[in-house]
This record gives sequence, C-alpha cells and structure tokens, in this order.
Amino acid sequence: MIVSREELLSRFFKIGSGATAIGAIHILALLLSWYIEANSETAIYGYLFSESLILSVVGGLFAGIGLIAAYFAKVLKSMKLLLGGFTITGGILATLSPIYVYAVKLLGLSINARLDIGFFAAAFTGVLQVGMGLLALLTPIKEEVVPTLPTVAPPVAPMPPPITEATRPGGAVTAKILPAPDLEEAVCSICFEPIQVGEAVRCSNCEAVFHDGCVDTWVSVNGTCPSCKAIVVD
Repeated sequence: MIVSREELLSRFFKIGSGATAIGAIHILALLLSWYIEANSETAIYGYLFSESLILSVVGGLFAGIGLIAAYFAKVLKSMKLLLGGFTITGGILATLSPIYVYAVKLLGLSINARLDIGFFAAAFTGVLQVGMGLLALLTPIKEEVVPTLPTVAPPVAPMPPPITEATRPGGAVTAKILPAPDLEEAVCSICFEPIQVGEAVRCSNCEAVFHDGCVDTWVSVNGTCPSCKAIVVD
C-alpha cells in the first residue's frame, strides 16, 4: 500500500516525540534510588556518579536531537536514518548507564548493594528508547515518482485519437467513464495524486485512470476525456 509523504511525516513525528518523552523520563530516573547499600540501608542515587550522570543525560538528549535533525532533513530516507540512528544510540547509552555503575563502580569498590526501583526505571526507559529507534528504522518508505511536464516542450505533431469500436459514423470518437474497482494502486492522470481503492474510474477509449471527482469536474467543463479527448457520453 502506498503511504503519502504527509502520513510518513506524521508517523516519524509521533515516533520522535515518543522517544523524546522516554528520554526525558530516563533523565528524571537519575533522581530515584538506583541501589540500596545492604549494610546501612543507604540509598544510592543515579546522579551521584559522574559516569551515570553523563551517560543518562547524553542518552536521553539524543532522542530529542534525533527528532530535531529529522525535522530539518528534506529526504524521507534521511529522516528515517537520522531519527532511528540518534534514538538507538541514545537508548544504548541510557541502558548502559545503570549497568556500568553497578558492574564497574559498585562491584569494583566491593560495595554490597542491591538493585532498587531507579535501576529498573533507568534500564527500562533505555530499552524502550532503543525500541522506538528500531521502529523508526523499520518504517517502510515507498516514494512515488510523480510525472512532471518539461519546461520547454518541442513542437510535436498532434496525434489522432485512437480508433475504437466506440467511433461514431460521423468520425467523432466517444467514450464512457467507467468504474475501475479492480485497481489497487494507481495515480490520477489529472492531479497526479494516488488513487484510493474504490475511487478509481477509467476511460473506455484510452484506459486512462482518474479520480472520480477529478474527471467529473473536467468532463462538466470540457465534455471530453482529458487524456484522449474523446467525447464523453453517458
């Protein structure tokens, strides 16, 4: 299914906003008790260690940086890579923060400590941030090639309309605008926008495909098919 650029931008914005919120929650988890010293029952907070403070703040901010970088990107693929790359990198740093403090600092100092609520909050938000980054990278992008007219067209001899069985004896070509419910993916020959399922119609003479509303407006003004110029009859 073809997804419009606007829908993809909205999807990336939602992912980036969610990842930014998770990164902010992870930074706030520094204020919680990450460990409890077993002998004295003293709470050890995440911000007490410079390593955890730096890793958590940088990791949490990376999600917001990814959203800002994606906002200024012009190409959808670049937006996806920037948003997903920054968010995943930040999530990895955020996840390593509580693990590094426990494995290197506490065990290295032979401190007997057990995990507390802050440790799980920091680790969980870090993993969530990685998941949001993966969601951005796994979002499929199918860009359409929209036909454009050349700025200066060389003179071309007019092509006669195709001769079909709908040609009247007097020589005028006629056509009907018929529903095309079997088309799943198509581009309107008038507005060059994707046609949703059930909205497609086609010319019986040249088989050109249009939006129902676009061709109705055209025929009401001109009375002919916009592609082959055949006279449209009921």
